[in-house]
Amino acid sequence: ALLHLAGFIYGTLVGLVGKDALIGGPVFGLYILLIICYLGGQLVRLLKIPTLVGMMVLGFILRNVPHINVAEDIPESWAANIRNIALIFILLRAGLEVDSNIIKNNKSTCFKIIFIPFVFEFVMASVAGHYLFNMPWLWSFLLGSMLSAVSPAVVLPVMLKMMRKGYGMATGIPTMVIAVAGIDDVLALTAFEVLLGVTFATGALVWTVAQGPVEMLIGIAYGIIVGMILWIIPNSEENSKSIFRFLLLTLASTCIFFGSQKLKAGAAGALGCICLPFTAAIYWKRKDWDDHDNPVGRALTFIWRIIEPLLFGLIGSEIRIDYLEAQTVGRALAILFAGLGSRMIGSMIAAYNAGLSFKEQIFITVAGIPKATVQAAIGPTPLAMTKKYHLGTDIEQYGIEILTIAVLAILITAPIGAIAISFLAPNLLKVDSSNKLNEKINQESTSNTRYGAVQSANISENDKLSINNGELCNEAHL
Repeated sequence: ALLHLAGFIYGTLVGLVGKDALIGGPVFGLYILLIICYLGGQLVRLLKIPTLVGMMVLGFILRNVPHINVAEDIPESWAANIRNIALIFILLRAGLEVDSNIIKNNKSTCFKIIFIPFVFEFVMASVAGHYLFNMPWLWSFLLGSMLSAVSPAVVLPVMLKMMRKGYGMATGIPTMVIAVAGIDDVLALTAFEVLLGVTFATGALVWTVAQGPVEMLIGIAYGIIVGMILWIIPNSEENSKSIFRFLLLTLASTCIFFGSQKLKAGAAGALGCICLPFTAAIYWKRKDWDDHDNPVGRALTFIWRIIEPLLFGLIGSEIRIDYLEAQTVGRALAILFAGLGSRMIGSMIAAYNAGLSFKEQIFITVAGIPKATVQAAIGPTPLAMTKKYHLGTDIEQYGIEILTIAVLAILITAPIGAIAISFLAPNLLKVDSSNKLNEKINQESTSNTRYGAVQSANISENDKLSINNGELCNEAHL
């Protein structure tokens, strides 16, 4: 049935776009990438390995192996837009899943876990880049900002699975990790844009320096204001409220994301895409939603299943063998591991004395390893800018070195980080067995007892456990 479906979809594409859907065309390349990477993800799932690993490997193969390198036919502008759309949905899911109560009750811990590891990695990568590659300080800071972003595309899907199974929920570890991945990207993008503007003198220096904080304020304000509007619109009594909430949330987020990119203020878009669903969900959860099971979240999960193989296939296809120059790989690896080591030290310092067990501190440290989305998006930018302004081969070499480190970061940390998080979570985090279903069962049992209907409606403890386990299995399957 799936083969027939794939064939009919391809026939429809040929009918709609003509030669672009034939062999050698961009639509054909994108469609083959989607199908092959999806199948690769399902294959590695049988081996208990995160699906993104198989998707990235096949994306790499479809770029670099002669005669089957269909990813070469996908225009970079298409790939960039697909990555951006995927990032929007990642940030939306992150904003919906962040528990406002945990953030409110652990403000100091969350602040430290977000900022301290970022600063440690940024500083170490910048210093290492300056001394190992003899980069000017501005260029080494560009390198540090690019490298210090954690990938929410890798972290979020794995953490959502852990949340559904109850791992770390009692201490709020999943919420902290998701918040780190989202805010970390905003910090990295803000620093990168400011440093890029200063390095290439693309505007007035005062505005360039002030641009980062201004963008962050705009993103926060947009997210809060529009999120509060979604408390009122649509009416909570309307039958189609879930559909309208989904449409308004996604369109408002794509509006700020792509609009801010047009205005060269990308950090505002990323932060807006996190703050908007976070603000809206505060009211929605209080009014008529379960914390981790809601109609908008389910719709985003369904769309993610389509976007996921495209995103990680395209990220894998960004890893080009010709980028990996032998003379720079060794030093690039040294910078990468120096930065990661510093981030881990910073994470342990931030998590120390925060009411977390040693195992939970280790897990938070490991969750900061994966890098992919931001590195794929901005890694090529410095090299492209040097070519645009014809700055010569010496300056171009700095761009090549930054791109080499970005490629290695994706190649090494994304699969290792995803596998490490998946395998360590059951061993390092405690399962919180309490959930909404138990509460409902207890409430129903109490109510029935009060009205004298104990014999017909009372539920035994074994029945509760059976129902609860079935619900968890269904959630894990989803």
